[in-house]
Amino acid sequence: MAWMPPLHILLAPITADTGATIQQVQLKPLFYAAQKDALARAGDDEDDQFFELAKLATGLSEKELDQLKRPDYVSIAQYVHEMSTRPASFFMDAQDATPHDQPVQLLLPLDAAGRTLTELPLEMPALRATKVMKKLATNKERAEFITAHCTGLMIPDLAGLTVPDWTELQERIDDFLNQPADFFRSATST
Repeated sequence: MAWMPPLHILLAPITADTGATIQQVQLKPLFYAAQKDALARAGDDEDDQFFELAKLATGLSEKELDQLKRPDYVSIAQYVHEMSTRPASFFMDAQDATPHDQPVQLLLPLDAAGRTLTELPLEMPALRATKVMKKLATNKERAEFITAHCTGLMIPDLAGLTVPDWTELQERIDDFLNQPADFFRSATST
């Protein structure tokens, strides 16, 4: 069964823009492109960033979010923080790290090139790919290029990844870029 975000029962119900009472909020996954856009809108202020991400994670309007009592907002902010910083394996209760020669299991399926993917195989980048990566202007461009290269995805397909899937991929790709060969020998040998 696919992962489902948690349902948050509000400690203190709020009033929807429609006048209805909201007693619970079905939290939503954060997606890479939407998170990137929300953070750009928010600017550098951390509170503004969390507020923008909370709107994405809850589907609530700004007026509805402003009604939340602080403990409910803290719970939602904790979910946003975990969604923004934890790899997919955290949400799937993976007991052990996936060996580097195994595909990355996706938290939610990804539609790419007419296919629905539930896992992504990773290929270690060749030196020439890292040379191209280093010539790109920003860290975000470099990360997107090398992620697309290692997964076989097109850069626009990356937008459909959940943030935890993106984080999981970055951890594995970071190992490819920075660990010596012996790291992978010991990780895959039994």
